[in-house]
Amino acid sequence: MDSEPGRSLIVWTIRFSVMLYAWSLFTFVKCRRRKQSTPHSDLLIWSGSWVACLVHVVFAFHFEHHWSHTEALQHTANVTASVTGLRWSIGLYVNYAFLAAWGGDVVRRWRNSAPATSIAFHVIAAFMMLNATAVFGPGFWIPVVMIYATGIWLLAYRLPSES
Repeated sequence: MDSEPGRSLIVWTIRFSVMLYAWSLFTFVKCRRRKQSTPHSDLLIWSGSWVACLVHVVFAFHFEHHWSHTEALQHTANVTASVTGLRWSIGLYVNYAFLAAWGGDVVRRWRNSAPATSIAFHVIAAFMMLNATAVFGPGFWIPVVMIYATGIWLLAYRLPSES
């Protein structure tokens, strides 16, 4: 299979996931600011972001790593070493744990009509996405992501509070 369409699928599924995540984060911050519960539509956005991230992982394993966990570990170690100087592959396991926790949060919210995801989980998710961008994304995306995230927080907090 040609790697260029596969590479595009890998890149665009994670971009879509991050876009949905940013939307969900904005809704979360806006609703907390207004002391409102998050709307049910946020659960769909949050779930869609997680599903898109899972699809990204499937595409990465299919097109990039040829369903080899060893190859994925090697790739993670190589890319991490090229960016940080540390030859670590543990990030792959951290990603598995994060995806499992995120999936658990999605299930919790669907099953119990539970309140929105916690601030702590949003901080962890943002940290994971920023790190993944720093290691696997093009370098110019780091300031773009930081400016975008700052914009979300500022916009949400500039909205009038409904006390």
